[in-house]
Amino acid sequence: MGIRGRVGGVLAGSALLPLLVCAVGRRESRSGGRMAVADALNRPVPLIAVTAVLLLAAALVRRRWDLVGGAAAGVGGIALVGALGLLALHTAFVEPSTQTRTSSPARADQVLVVVHLGAPGAETEARERRITVESGSGLSARRWHLLDLPEQFPGEGAFVSAGWTDAGHIRIATDTGFRVFGVDPDTGEPTLALSVGRVKAS
Repeated sequence: MGIRGRVGGVLAGSALLPLLVCAVGRRESRSGGRMAVADALNRPVPLIAVTAVLLLAAALVRRRWDLVGGAAAGVGGIALVGALGLLALHTAFVEPSTQTRTSSPARADQVLVVVHLGAPGAETEARERRITVESGSGLSARRWHLLDLPEQFPGEGAFVSAGWTDAGHIRIATDTGFRVFGVDPDTGEPTLALSVGRVKAS
């Protein structure tokens, strides 16, 4: 195998690295994952684009339309088109958001976060509140998911409030019910402690 073949093979093999990076970011973006890792690595569109570019570069360097070169060019081309399509969709349907952050009365590094997704003038069905609790600081900080509440009309589960009732409990209320989550003082992990009425979570 010539030097072009070896360089092309290295480029093709390197195309797996962005996908592995993305997998780590996706894993950490789940409830309880590390915030810094999720925010930095959970970026599938640019990472898929990098994979596509590496595969296309591998095919061009090899200049041989054998099984490796053809597969690299084909998969790279499809991945690049897919990444560009996803980027266009994301740009067209990006969700404006505002957020409020409230620290626990006992620990400043335990924070209740309420993100309001959707523009103020958007249809009610297109809006949502995403409620999480963050615990810790720096690279060890973790984000826990509590509820996603779709916007509802009054009397049908409209969001009312979300806040700390004391140092270890969070109460999320709609006009048809409420839920109370206990927050572990050490890990910050929330657990459902009480559910009253009907809370329409998505």
